[in-house]
Amino acid sequence: MNHPGVTLRYIRKTKNMTLAELAKGEVSVAFLSRFERGDCDISFTHLLNLLNKLNVSMDEFLYVNNDYEITHFQKFFDDLKDYVREDNLHMLQVLRDRTKRIYIMEGKNYYLHFSIIAELYIRRISKKKPDLKMVKILSDYFSNVDVWGYYELVIYTNSMFSFPVDQIIALSHMAYEKSMDYNPLGKGDIKKQKILLNTIVALIENNRLPEANTFLILLDESLDKEKDAYMKIKLMFLKGIYAIKMGNRQRGEKMAAKAIKIFTDLGSASQASTHANYLQDVLNSTILKNNKHKFL
Repeated sequence: MNHPGVTLRYIRKTKNMTLAELAKGEVSVAFLSRFERGDCDISFTHLLNLLNKLNVSMDEFLYVNNDYEITHFQKFFDDLKDYVREDNLHMLQVLRDRTKRIYIMEGKNYYLHFSIIAELYIRRISKKKPDLKMVKILSDYFSNVDVWGYYELVIYTNSMFSFPVDQIIALSHMAYEKSMDYNPLGKGDIKKQKILLNTIVALIENNRLPEANTFLILLDESLDKEKDAYMKIKLMFLKGIYAIKMGNRQRGEKMAAKAIKIFTDLGSASQASTHANYLQDVLNSTILKNNKHKFL
């Protein structure tokens, strides 16, 4: 765990805020400088006020200060991932009930968010509609956050399937425009890219093609041409699906098939199979749609 002053300095610099700007009206510049060097301590009230000026919650500050290790946070999402992969409704219910009890006892909002996410996945696996009250709680939270950090990106990534398409468009724009990655490993950027990817899929599947193209461009612009090879393959595939949906079947099929071949060549058999099945479903639906028009 770092000295809190060192963490505060790191976050301040990511926000491009000077010592004088942050200290103004709260503490002296000299005192803040000493605190950031780890030479003195600060009262909780002063620290909270400084974090408010940086638009960073105490939970997120502690997450960064603890070298991005929050056991309950990581444990919840590790368990969630396993249970969703297995369609394990019983353990998802246990996870939901446990986090709900902790929320009632401790009143910490992230436990409420955890219980809601578990319930949303339960409903998804059970093929039930999302609980609109729960969706609204998350929507209101996202709308009231000035700067999205890693926490918000993770929560949205794991709940966006429950939102109506128009709301997905609005929230995904927020995630793209208002996010700040406090993780030096760039995990926030990875989550943001996944959000853009899932948004594109949702828009294509709902035939919202102009909006899908906007997010295709955003995802393309966000990728590091040297580092994000996996995401570039996914983007190539989705550009192919988009082209098919726009009526350019030959070009789109060729592009999507190229992405599938790359997955195959890399030994990613499950990815190749999943994307091949998705491509075939899109092609079949396109054929059915064209045949239907012939008989109208």
